[in-house]
Amino acid sequence: MFTQINPQLISNLEKLGLTENEAKAYIGLVSLREGTAREIHELTNVPRAKIYEILKVLAKKGFLEVRQGSPIHYRAVDPKQVIGKIKDEFINCAIETLDQLNELGYELPKTSPVWCIQSDWGIKNRIREILAGVKEELIVFSSSPEFLKEFETELKKLEKTCNLIIIVNEIDRFRSLPFEFKETKKEFADFLDNIVIEGVRYNEELFLIADGKESIGVHSVGDKREAVVIKLPIVCYLQKTIYNRVLEPSFVKKDR
Repeated sequence: MFTQINPQLISNLEKLGLTENEAKAYIGLVSLREGTAREIHELTNVPRAKIYEILKVLAKKGFLEVRQGSPIHYRAVDPKQVIGKIKDEFINCAIETLDQLNELGYELPKTSPVWCIQSDWGIKNRIREILAGVKEELIVFSSSPEFLKEFETELKKLEKTCNLIIIVNEIDRFRSLPFEFKETKKEFADFLDNIVIEGVRYNEELFLIADGKESIGVHSVGDKREAVVIKLPIVCYLQKTIYNRVLEPSFVKKDR
């Protein structure tokens, strides 16, 4: 009798290299511990025409054992052993791939000074790369306490090694963070709250200017983030000038 299988479990197994039907068949066999192709088909609803080939593939991958007979019986290999094997293979493959990539020696071609990043992981990784390279000065603008908090550790280290300027649009929303802040003028804060392009509202979450040479701006549209990286000193200079003009004259210090 067909049993509904947890879709997240299927998805996780797909990430580990199985197809959807292979994942269903293995899950079904783990539930049965041992069974025939017909029993696995009836339990998982994997197409009867495909079940034998799928079980053959799973056997080659080491997910199950086969006992010849009429009918043939299949037994699931202990999931701990299976997942452990996949983990070891993945780690070894990752290490080998990294070594091979590092051995590639070539001269980097001239590239564009402007890049767009659209993955959340890529954005955060690029920000951390920029923060790690700051030598003299870092200007930070943020309208999102939650996003700024992601980089609290890196920013605290930079407080001791460079001129760190953190600008926010509403200081009261950032009271939980242990930094000194400068606040933008209200007109600039209002401008940020009303950025609409072709009917779509943009939320400017974070902006960094590192050593006057490189900047990254992060904005969100709904639940999607995008970042633009610019490595043009003249543009960074102009960006820095803009932020100096929109600051309130008073300097606000955080209680520690």
